[in-house]
Amino acid sequence: MYFAEIMHLAEQIESLAGALKTAAQDELMQIICKNRACWNSRCADILIGKEAQIGAGLIHEAVELFEIADQMEHQAKRMYQAELMNNQLATTRIY
Repeated sequence: MYFAEIMHLAEQIESLAGALKTAAQDELMQIICKNRACWNSRCADILIGKEAQIGAGLIHEAVELFEIADQMEHQAKRMYQAELMNNQLATTRIY
Protein backbone atom coordinates (compact mmCIF):
# COMPACT_ATOMS: atom_id res chain seq x y z
CA MET A 1 0.00 0.00 0.00
CA TYR A 2 1.13 3.54 -0.66
CA PHE A 3 0.23 5.03 2.71
CA ALA A 4 3.08 7.56 2.81
CA GLU A 5 2.34 8.71 -0.74
CA ILE A 6 -1.35 9.22 0.00
CA MET A 7 -0.54 11.14 3.18
CA HIS A 8 1.93 13.31 1.26
CA LEU A 9 -0.67 14.03 -1.43
CA ALA A 10 -3.23 14.92 1.24
CA GLU A 11 -0.74 17.35 2.78
CA GLN A 12 -0.13 18.92 -0.63
CA ILE A 13 -3.87 19.30 -1.18
CA GLU A 14 -4.22 20.96 2.23
CA SER A 15 -1.36 23.30 1.41
CA LEU A 16 -2.88 24.25 -1.94
CA ALA A 17 -6.28 24.71 -0.34
CA GLY A 18 -4.74 27.05 2.22
CA ALA A 19 -3.04 29.05 -0.51
CA LEU A 20 -6.30 29.24 -2.47
CA LYS A 21 -8.24 30.38 0.58
CA THR A 22 -5.62 33.02 1.40
CA ALA A 23 -5.63 34.28 -2.17
CA ALA A 24 -9.41 34.47 -2.22
CA GLN A 25 -9.73 36.15 1.16
CA ASP A 26 -6.79 38.51 1.25
CA GLU A 27 -5.49 39.18 -2.23
CA LEU A 28 -8.85 39.32 -3.98
CA MET A 29 -10.27 41.59 -1.28
CA GLN A 30 -7.30 43.94 -1.71
CA ILE A 31 -7.99 44.05 -5.45
CA ILE A 32 -11.65 44.78 -4.80
CA CYS A 33 -10.75 47.62 -2.42
CA LYS A 34 -8.31 49.12 -4.94
CA ASN A 35 -10.94 48.95 -7.68
CA ARG A 36 -13.49 50.57 -5.39
CA ALA A 37 -11.09 53.43 -4.63
CA CYS A 38 -10.31 54.07 -8.30
CA TRP A 39 -13.64 53.48 -9.96
CA ASN A 40 -17.07 54.59 -8.78
CA SER A 41 -20.00 53.82 -11.02
CA ARG A 42 -22.82 51.37 -11.50
CA CYS A 43 -20.55 49.19 -13.64
CA ALA A 44 -17.95 49.18 -10.86
CA ASP A 45 -20.61 47.99 -8.42
CA ILE A 46 -21.52 45.15 -10.78
CA LEU A 47 -17.87 44.22 -11.23
CA ILE A 48 -17.20 44.26 -7.49
CA GLY A 49 -20.26 42.11 -6.91
CA LYS A 50 -19.01 39.57 -9.42
CA GLU A 51 -15.52 39.65 -7.92
CA ALA A 52 -17.02 39.02 -4.48
CA GLN A 53 -19.01 36.06 -5.87
CA ILE A 54 -15.84 34.62 -7.40
CA GLY A 55 -14.03 35.07 -4.09
CA ALA A 56 -16.82 33.30 -2.20
CA GLY A 57 -16.73 30.49 -4.75
CA LEU A 58 -12.97 30.11 -4.36
CA ILE A 59 -13.29 30.00 -0.57
CA HIS A 60 -15.99 27.33 -0.93
CA GLU A 61 -13.72 25.29 -3.20
CA ALA A 62 -10.85 25.63 -0.71
CA VAL A 63 -13.08 24.32 2.08
CA GLU A 64 -14.06 21.37 -0.11
CA LEU A 65 -10.39 20.66 -0.84
CA PHE A 66 -9.69 20.65 2.91
CA GLU A 67 -12.51 18.12 3.35
CA ILE A 68 -11.17 15.95 0.52
CA ALA A 69 -7.69 15.96 2.05
CA ASP A 70 -9.17 15.01 5.42
CA GLN A 71 -11.14 12.16 3.85
CA MET A 72 -8.03 10.95 2.04
CA GLU A 73 -6.07 10.88 5.30
CA HIS A 74 -8.90 9.12 7.12
CA GLN A 75 -9.30 6.45 4.43
CA ALA A 76 -5.55 5.93 4.16
CA LYS A 77 -5.28 5.44 7.91
CA ARG A 78 -8.18 2.97 7.88
CA MET A 79 -6.64 1.04 5.00
CA TYR A 80 -3.25 1.01 6.73
CA GLN A 81 -4.77 -0.30 9.96
CA ALA A 82 -6.65 -2.99 8.03
CA GLU A 83 -3.46 -4.00 6.25
CA LEU A 84 -1.59 -4.24 9.55
CA MET A 85 -4.38 -6.36 11.00
CA ASN A 86 -4.35 -8.65 7.96
CA ASN A 87 -0.57 -9.07 8.23
CA GLN A 88 -0.88 -9.90 11.91
CA LEU A 89 -3.64 -12.41 11.23
CA ALA A 90 -1.59 -13.97 8.45
CA THR A 91 1.44 -14.46 10.68
CA THR A 92 -0.56 -15.97 13.55
CA ARG A 93 -2.86 -18.15 11.43
CA ILE A 94 -2.55 -21.87 12.09
CA TYR A 95 -3.54 -24.37 9.42
